[in-house]
Amino acid sequence: MAAYRLLAIGVAAAFVLCGIAAVVMAHSGSLLTDFLSFWAAGHLAVGGHPTAAYNIAQHLAVEEQVISNVGILPFPYPPPFLLILLPFGLAPFWIAFAAWIAMTSAFYVVVSRRIIEPRFSLAQAAAAANFITGQNGFLTSGIFIGGTSLLAARPFLAGAILGTLCFKPQLAILLPVALLAGREWRAIAGGIISSAVLVVLALLLFGMDSYRGFLALLPQFTDWLRAERWPLGEMASTFAMLRSVGVPAGPALTVHAAIALVAAGLTARAWAFRLDSRVPVLAAATLLVTPYLMTYDALLLTVPLGYLLGERHGRAKFLATWALSLIPVLSYFSKVPNTLPLAAMLALWALHSPSAGWARTKAAYQV
Repeated sequence: MAAYRLLAIGVAAAFVLCGIAAVVMAHSGSLLTDFLSFWAAGHLAVGGHPTAAYNIAQHLAVEEQVISNVGILPFPYPPPFLLILLPFGLAPFWIAFAAWIAMTSAFYVVVSRRIIEPRFSLAQAAAAANFITGQNGFLTSGIFIGGTSLLAARPFLAGAILGTLCFKPQLAILLPVALLAGREWRAIAGGIISSAVLVVLALLLFGMDSYRGFLALLPQFTDWLRAERWPLGEMASTFAMLRSVGVPAGPALTVHAAIALVAAGLTARAWAFRLDSRVPVLAAATLLVTPYLMTYDALLLTVPLGYLLGERHGRAKFLATWALSLIPVLSYFSKVPNTLPLAAMLALWALHSPSAGWARTKAAYQV
């Protein structure tokens, strides 16, 4: 494994350098990043116009103050996410971009160190996507890992942390399945309370019109997704992978749904029987449920990767899963299919083989 660890250091360093280059290009106004959508929404909210974040024309006007010819870059997130973006809306775009990348990536690395070495947590295509685009994958994965790692010791707090994923519900879709199957009642209570607090706080600060604006934007955003306005190679769902190799939409969605049902069933089983691998199973399965999943969301693979790396007989499965998590970097430069769904499927399969070296990773989740 020494050679692979050295390779991981090189890949991770290259991806960090990509992030630094992205900040430099953002300062010069020559890079269009997804974070521009976040910044524009936060900027509008700071200025007292949170509802305008969901008005495509008004939101675009703020984006084009930074860079022209933005195209389609809306803000399809519920108002609670605006609470996180408020401080970033106070700063000029490139400073906010640099701060966002630095803070969210540091949060992710610190939290994920409990289950995997930083060299591997950053040596993934999803990490590169977050460094370059300024997306929220570092944040969401850090929340997921942080929350699940506290379930054994402080279940209410763990649930409260996981409840903050209400701003990205497609990544929390299996949490109720897992927590109910595992009879994690205190965690469920914590999640309900924290998400309710965020929803109400956003309502008090931004008003009911912000929620109306968000709900009004969703049909338009859904139409764009159906029209495949985003490159399929940048999407990490089973549905998108099948569409990218020419499978018609109907059969692709049917296959996706079947795999999603299997993933949900395996999650319920793992949590009902309180298997040692239940958290990695939940992470891998989450990536197979929603049809709308982007490469930057797939940092959740860090959890099963950490498990497989800690398994005495899991190194080959780890290396295969890790390789499949790296290949999507090429999809930004060519029409290579996004292999992240295959990585998630492989991880889910590997997690159901006998485990001999779980003690180190298991302990991390019990702190």
